[in-house]
Amino acid sequence: MYVITNDIKSPSLDLPVGQRVPFDWKAKPVLPDGVTITELHWHSQELLETDHARLRITVAVDVRENKRIEVIALRTRNVLGTLDIRFAHVFQIFELPLGLNEALIAVREGIGLRMIEGEAPLWFFTGDLATGSIEPVHLPHFMIGDAKDPLESFKDRFNSLASIQPFGWMEGCVLDGLLDSGFIPTARQHLELFVKNNELTYEDPRSRPSDGCFYGIESTLPIAMLTKLDPAHSLVDRAVQFMKEHTDRQGIIKDGDTLSAEGSYTIAYPLSVIAAHRGDRELARLAFKQLELRRALLWEGGALYLRRQDDGTRSFRNWGRAYAWHLLGLIRTLEQLKDKELLSNHQLKLIEDEYRVTLRQVYEFRSARGLWSCFVDQEESGVDTSASAGIAASLAIADRIGIRLFNGKADAAHTAASLCRYLTPDGLMTGTAQSNKNGEELQRSGYRVISQMAMGLLGQLSAAVSDE
Repeated sequence: MYVITNDIKSPSLDLPVGQRVPFDWKAKPVLPDGVTITELHWHSQELLETDHARLRITVAVDVRENKRIEVIALRTRNVLGTLDIRFAHVFQIFELPLGLNEALIAVREGIGLRMIEGEAPLWFFTGDLATGSIEPVHLPHFMIGDAKDPLESFKDRFNSLASIQPFGWMEGCVLDGLLDSGFIPTARQHLELFVKNNELTYEDPRSRPSDGCFYGIESTLPIAMLTKLDPAHSLVDRAVQFMKEHTDRQGIIKDGDTLSAEGSYTIAYPLSVIAAHRGDRELARLAFKQLELRRALLWEGGALYLRRQDDGTRSFRNWGRAYAWHLLGLIRTLEQLKDKELLSNHQLKLIEDEYRVTLRQVYEFRSARGLWSCFVDQEESGVDTSASAGIAASLAIADRIGIRLFNGKADAAHTAASLCRYLTPDGLMTGTAQSNKNGEELQRSGYRVISQMAMGLLGQLSAAVSDE
């Protein structure tokens, strides 16, 4: 149950020049002066026949720093807790658990939000449920108990706009999970928010309008799902053109001087989907080339790296999501092309062999619960639910297409069961390593967040486990 804020009092402030809130949704700021308070009020006193509640807000504009938001009761000025918000992306939900007495005080007095660390305003979503596509979970609210099993609640949240993510790799993870799960109308609803009159309308990872273009190679993942739903859509051709324009002399499609493991999933896989729909050998070979060159350049000393620069330097050694992206790109590309006679048997075997090598490598670090750490060979870096879901999803997909490794779907199901322990009562996924905007330091810190992107990976995993 969501008890949504009825009234918000905040200072008047314009958005930073060059940034935009998505979908014409409304947003309010918390100022960084350490003094000014943004007020949240509830008119209803219906709370709360439960022993706890979670106060939540959702980020509306990209964050490129560490912020701490003090939550205070307005009348007594008692500090109820602090929201720890580090390098957050749009649609990211942050929560502060409160005991029943604290929640009752908060509802009766109203809550004040005051920034005690940070240099720029924090923008969070506000608005009226009756005037747009915004979901209750995106508005400031208390979440109180849910009578459903968390997995059932997960399906409810996932199969809605509550799972929306920024356009690109994050939303692509969600769309893949929605299509795999059979939630086709919801996938279309997601895409319709970003594609209007056959044009892309969205913001890049820095909340800058990127209408009518692709911001980089991570932005093309949703084209795989758009192709599955509408293969003749004009954006499919434009995505192919973009990818060809970003191909270097070696044949690598990349941004600038950086080769990344993400490209296995965000470039090779969409190309394979388009190739399969069109029977296009050239695109199939281009997809294969992306995987072949990443196999050649992202490994060093028996470890997979997320990134390699043109000067030969590498970073994010054995990072869990690097394995997830590479494995998902390999196995989904193979699934798309294996029966289409667009690649030679030798090329298909090389993709399968790279999948097997990569999975065996990461399986050395799988925990007894079927989970992986943020840096897979460093247990002290802590479990990352997104990496765990992505790796296990690839295993279940491999089993689905006849590649038997370890215990196949049984192992994937074990991971899925362990991940369900990280769901909130209303079905959101916790325990995810933050997006890597702040480099390896933040990734190694143990900081974890709620993530709809990780919900997308769990949706892919759950769907593949249940496939017969």
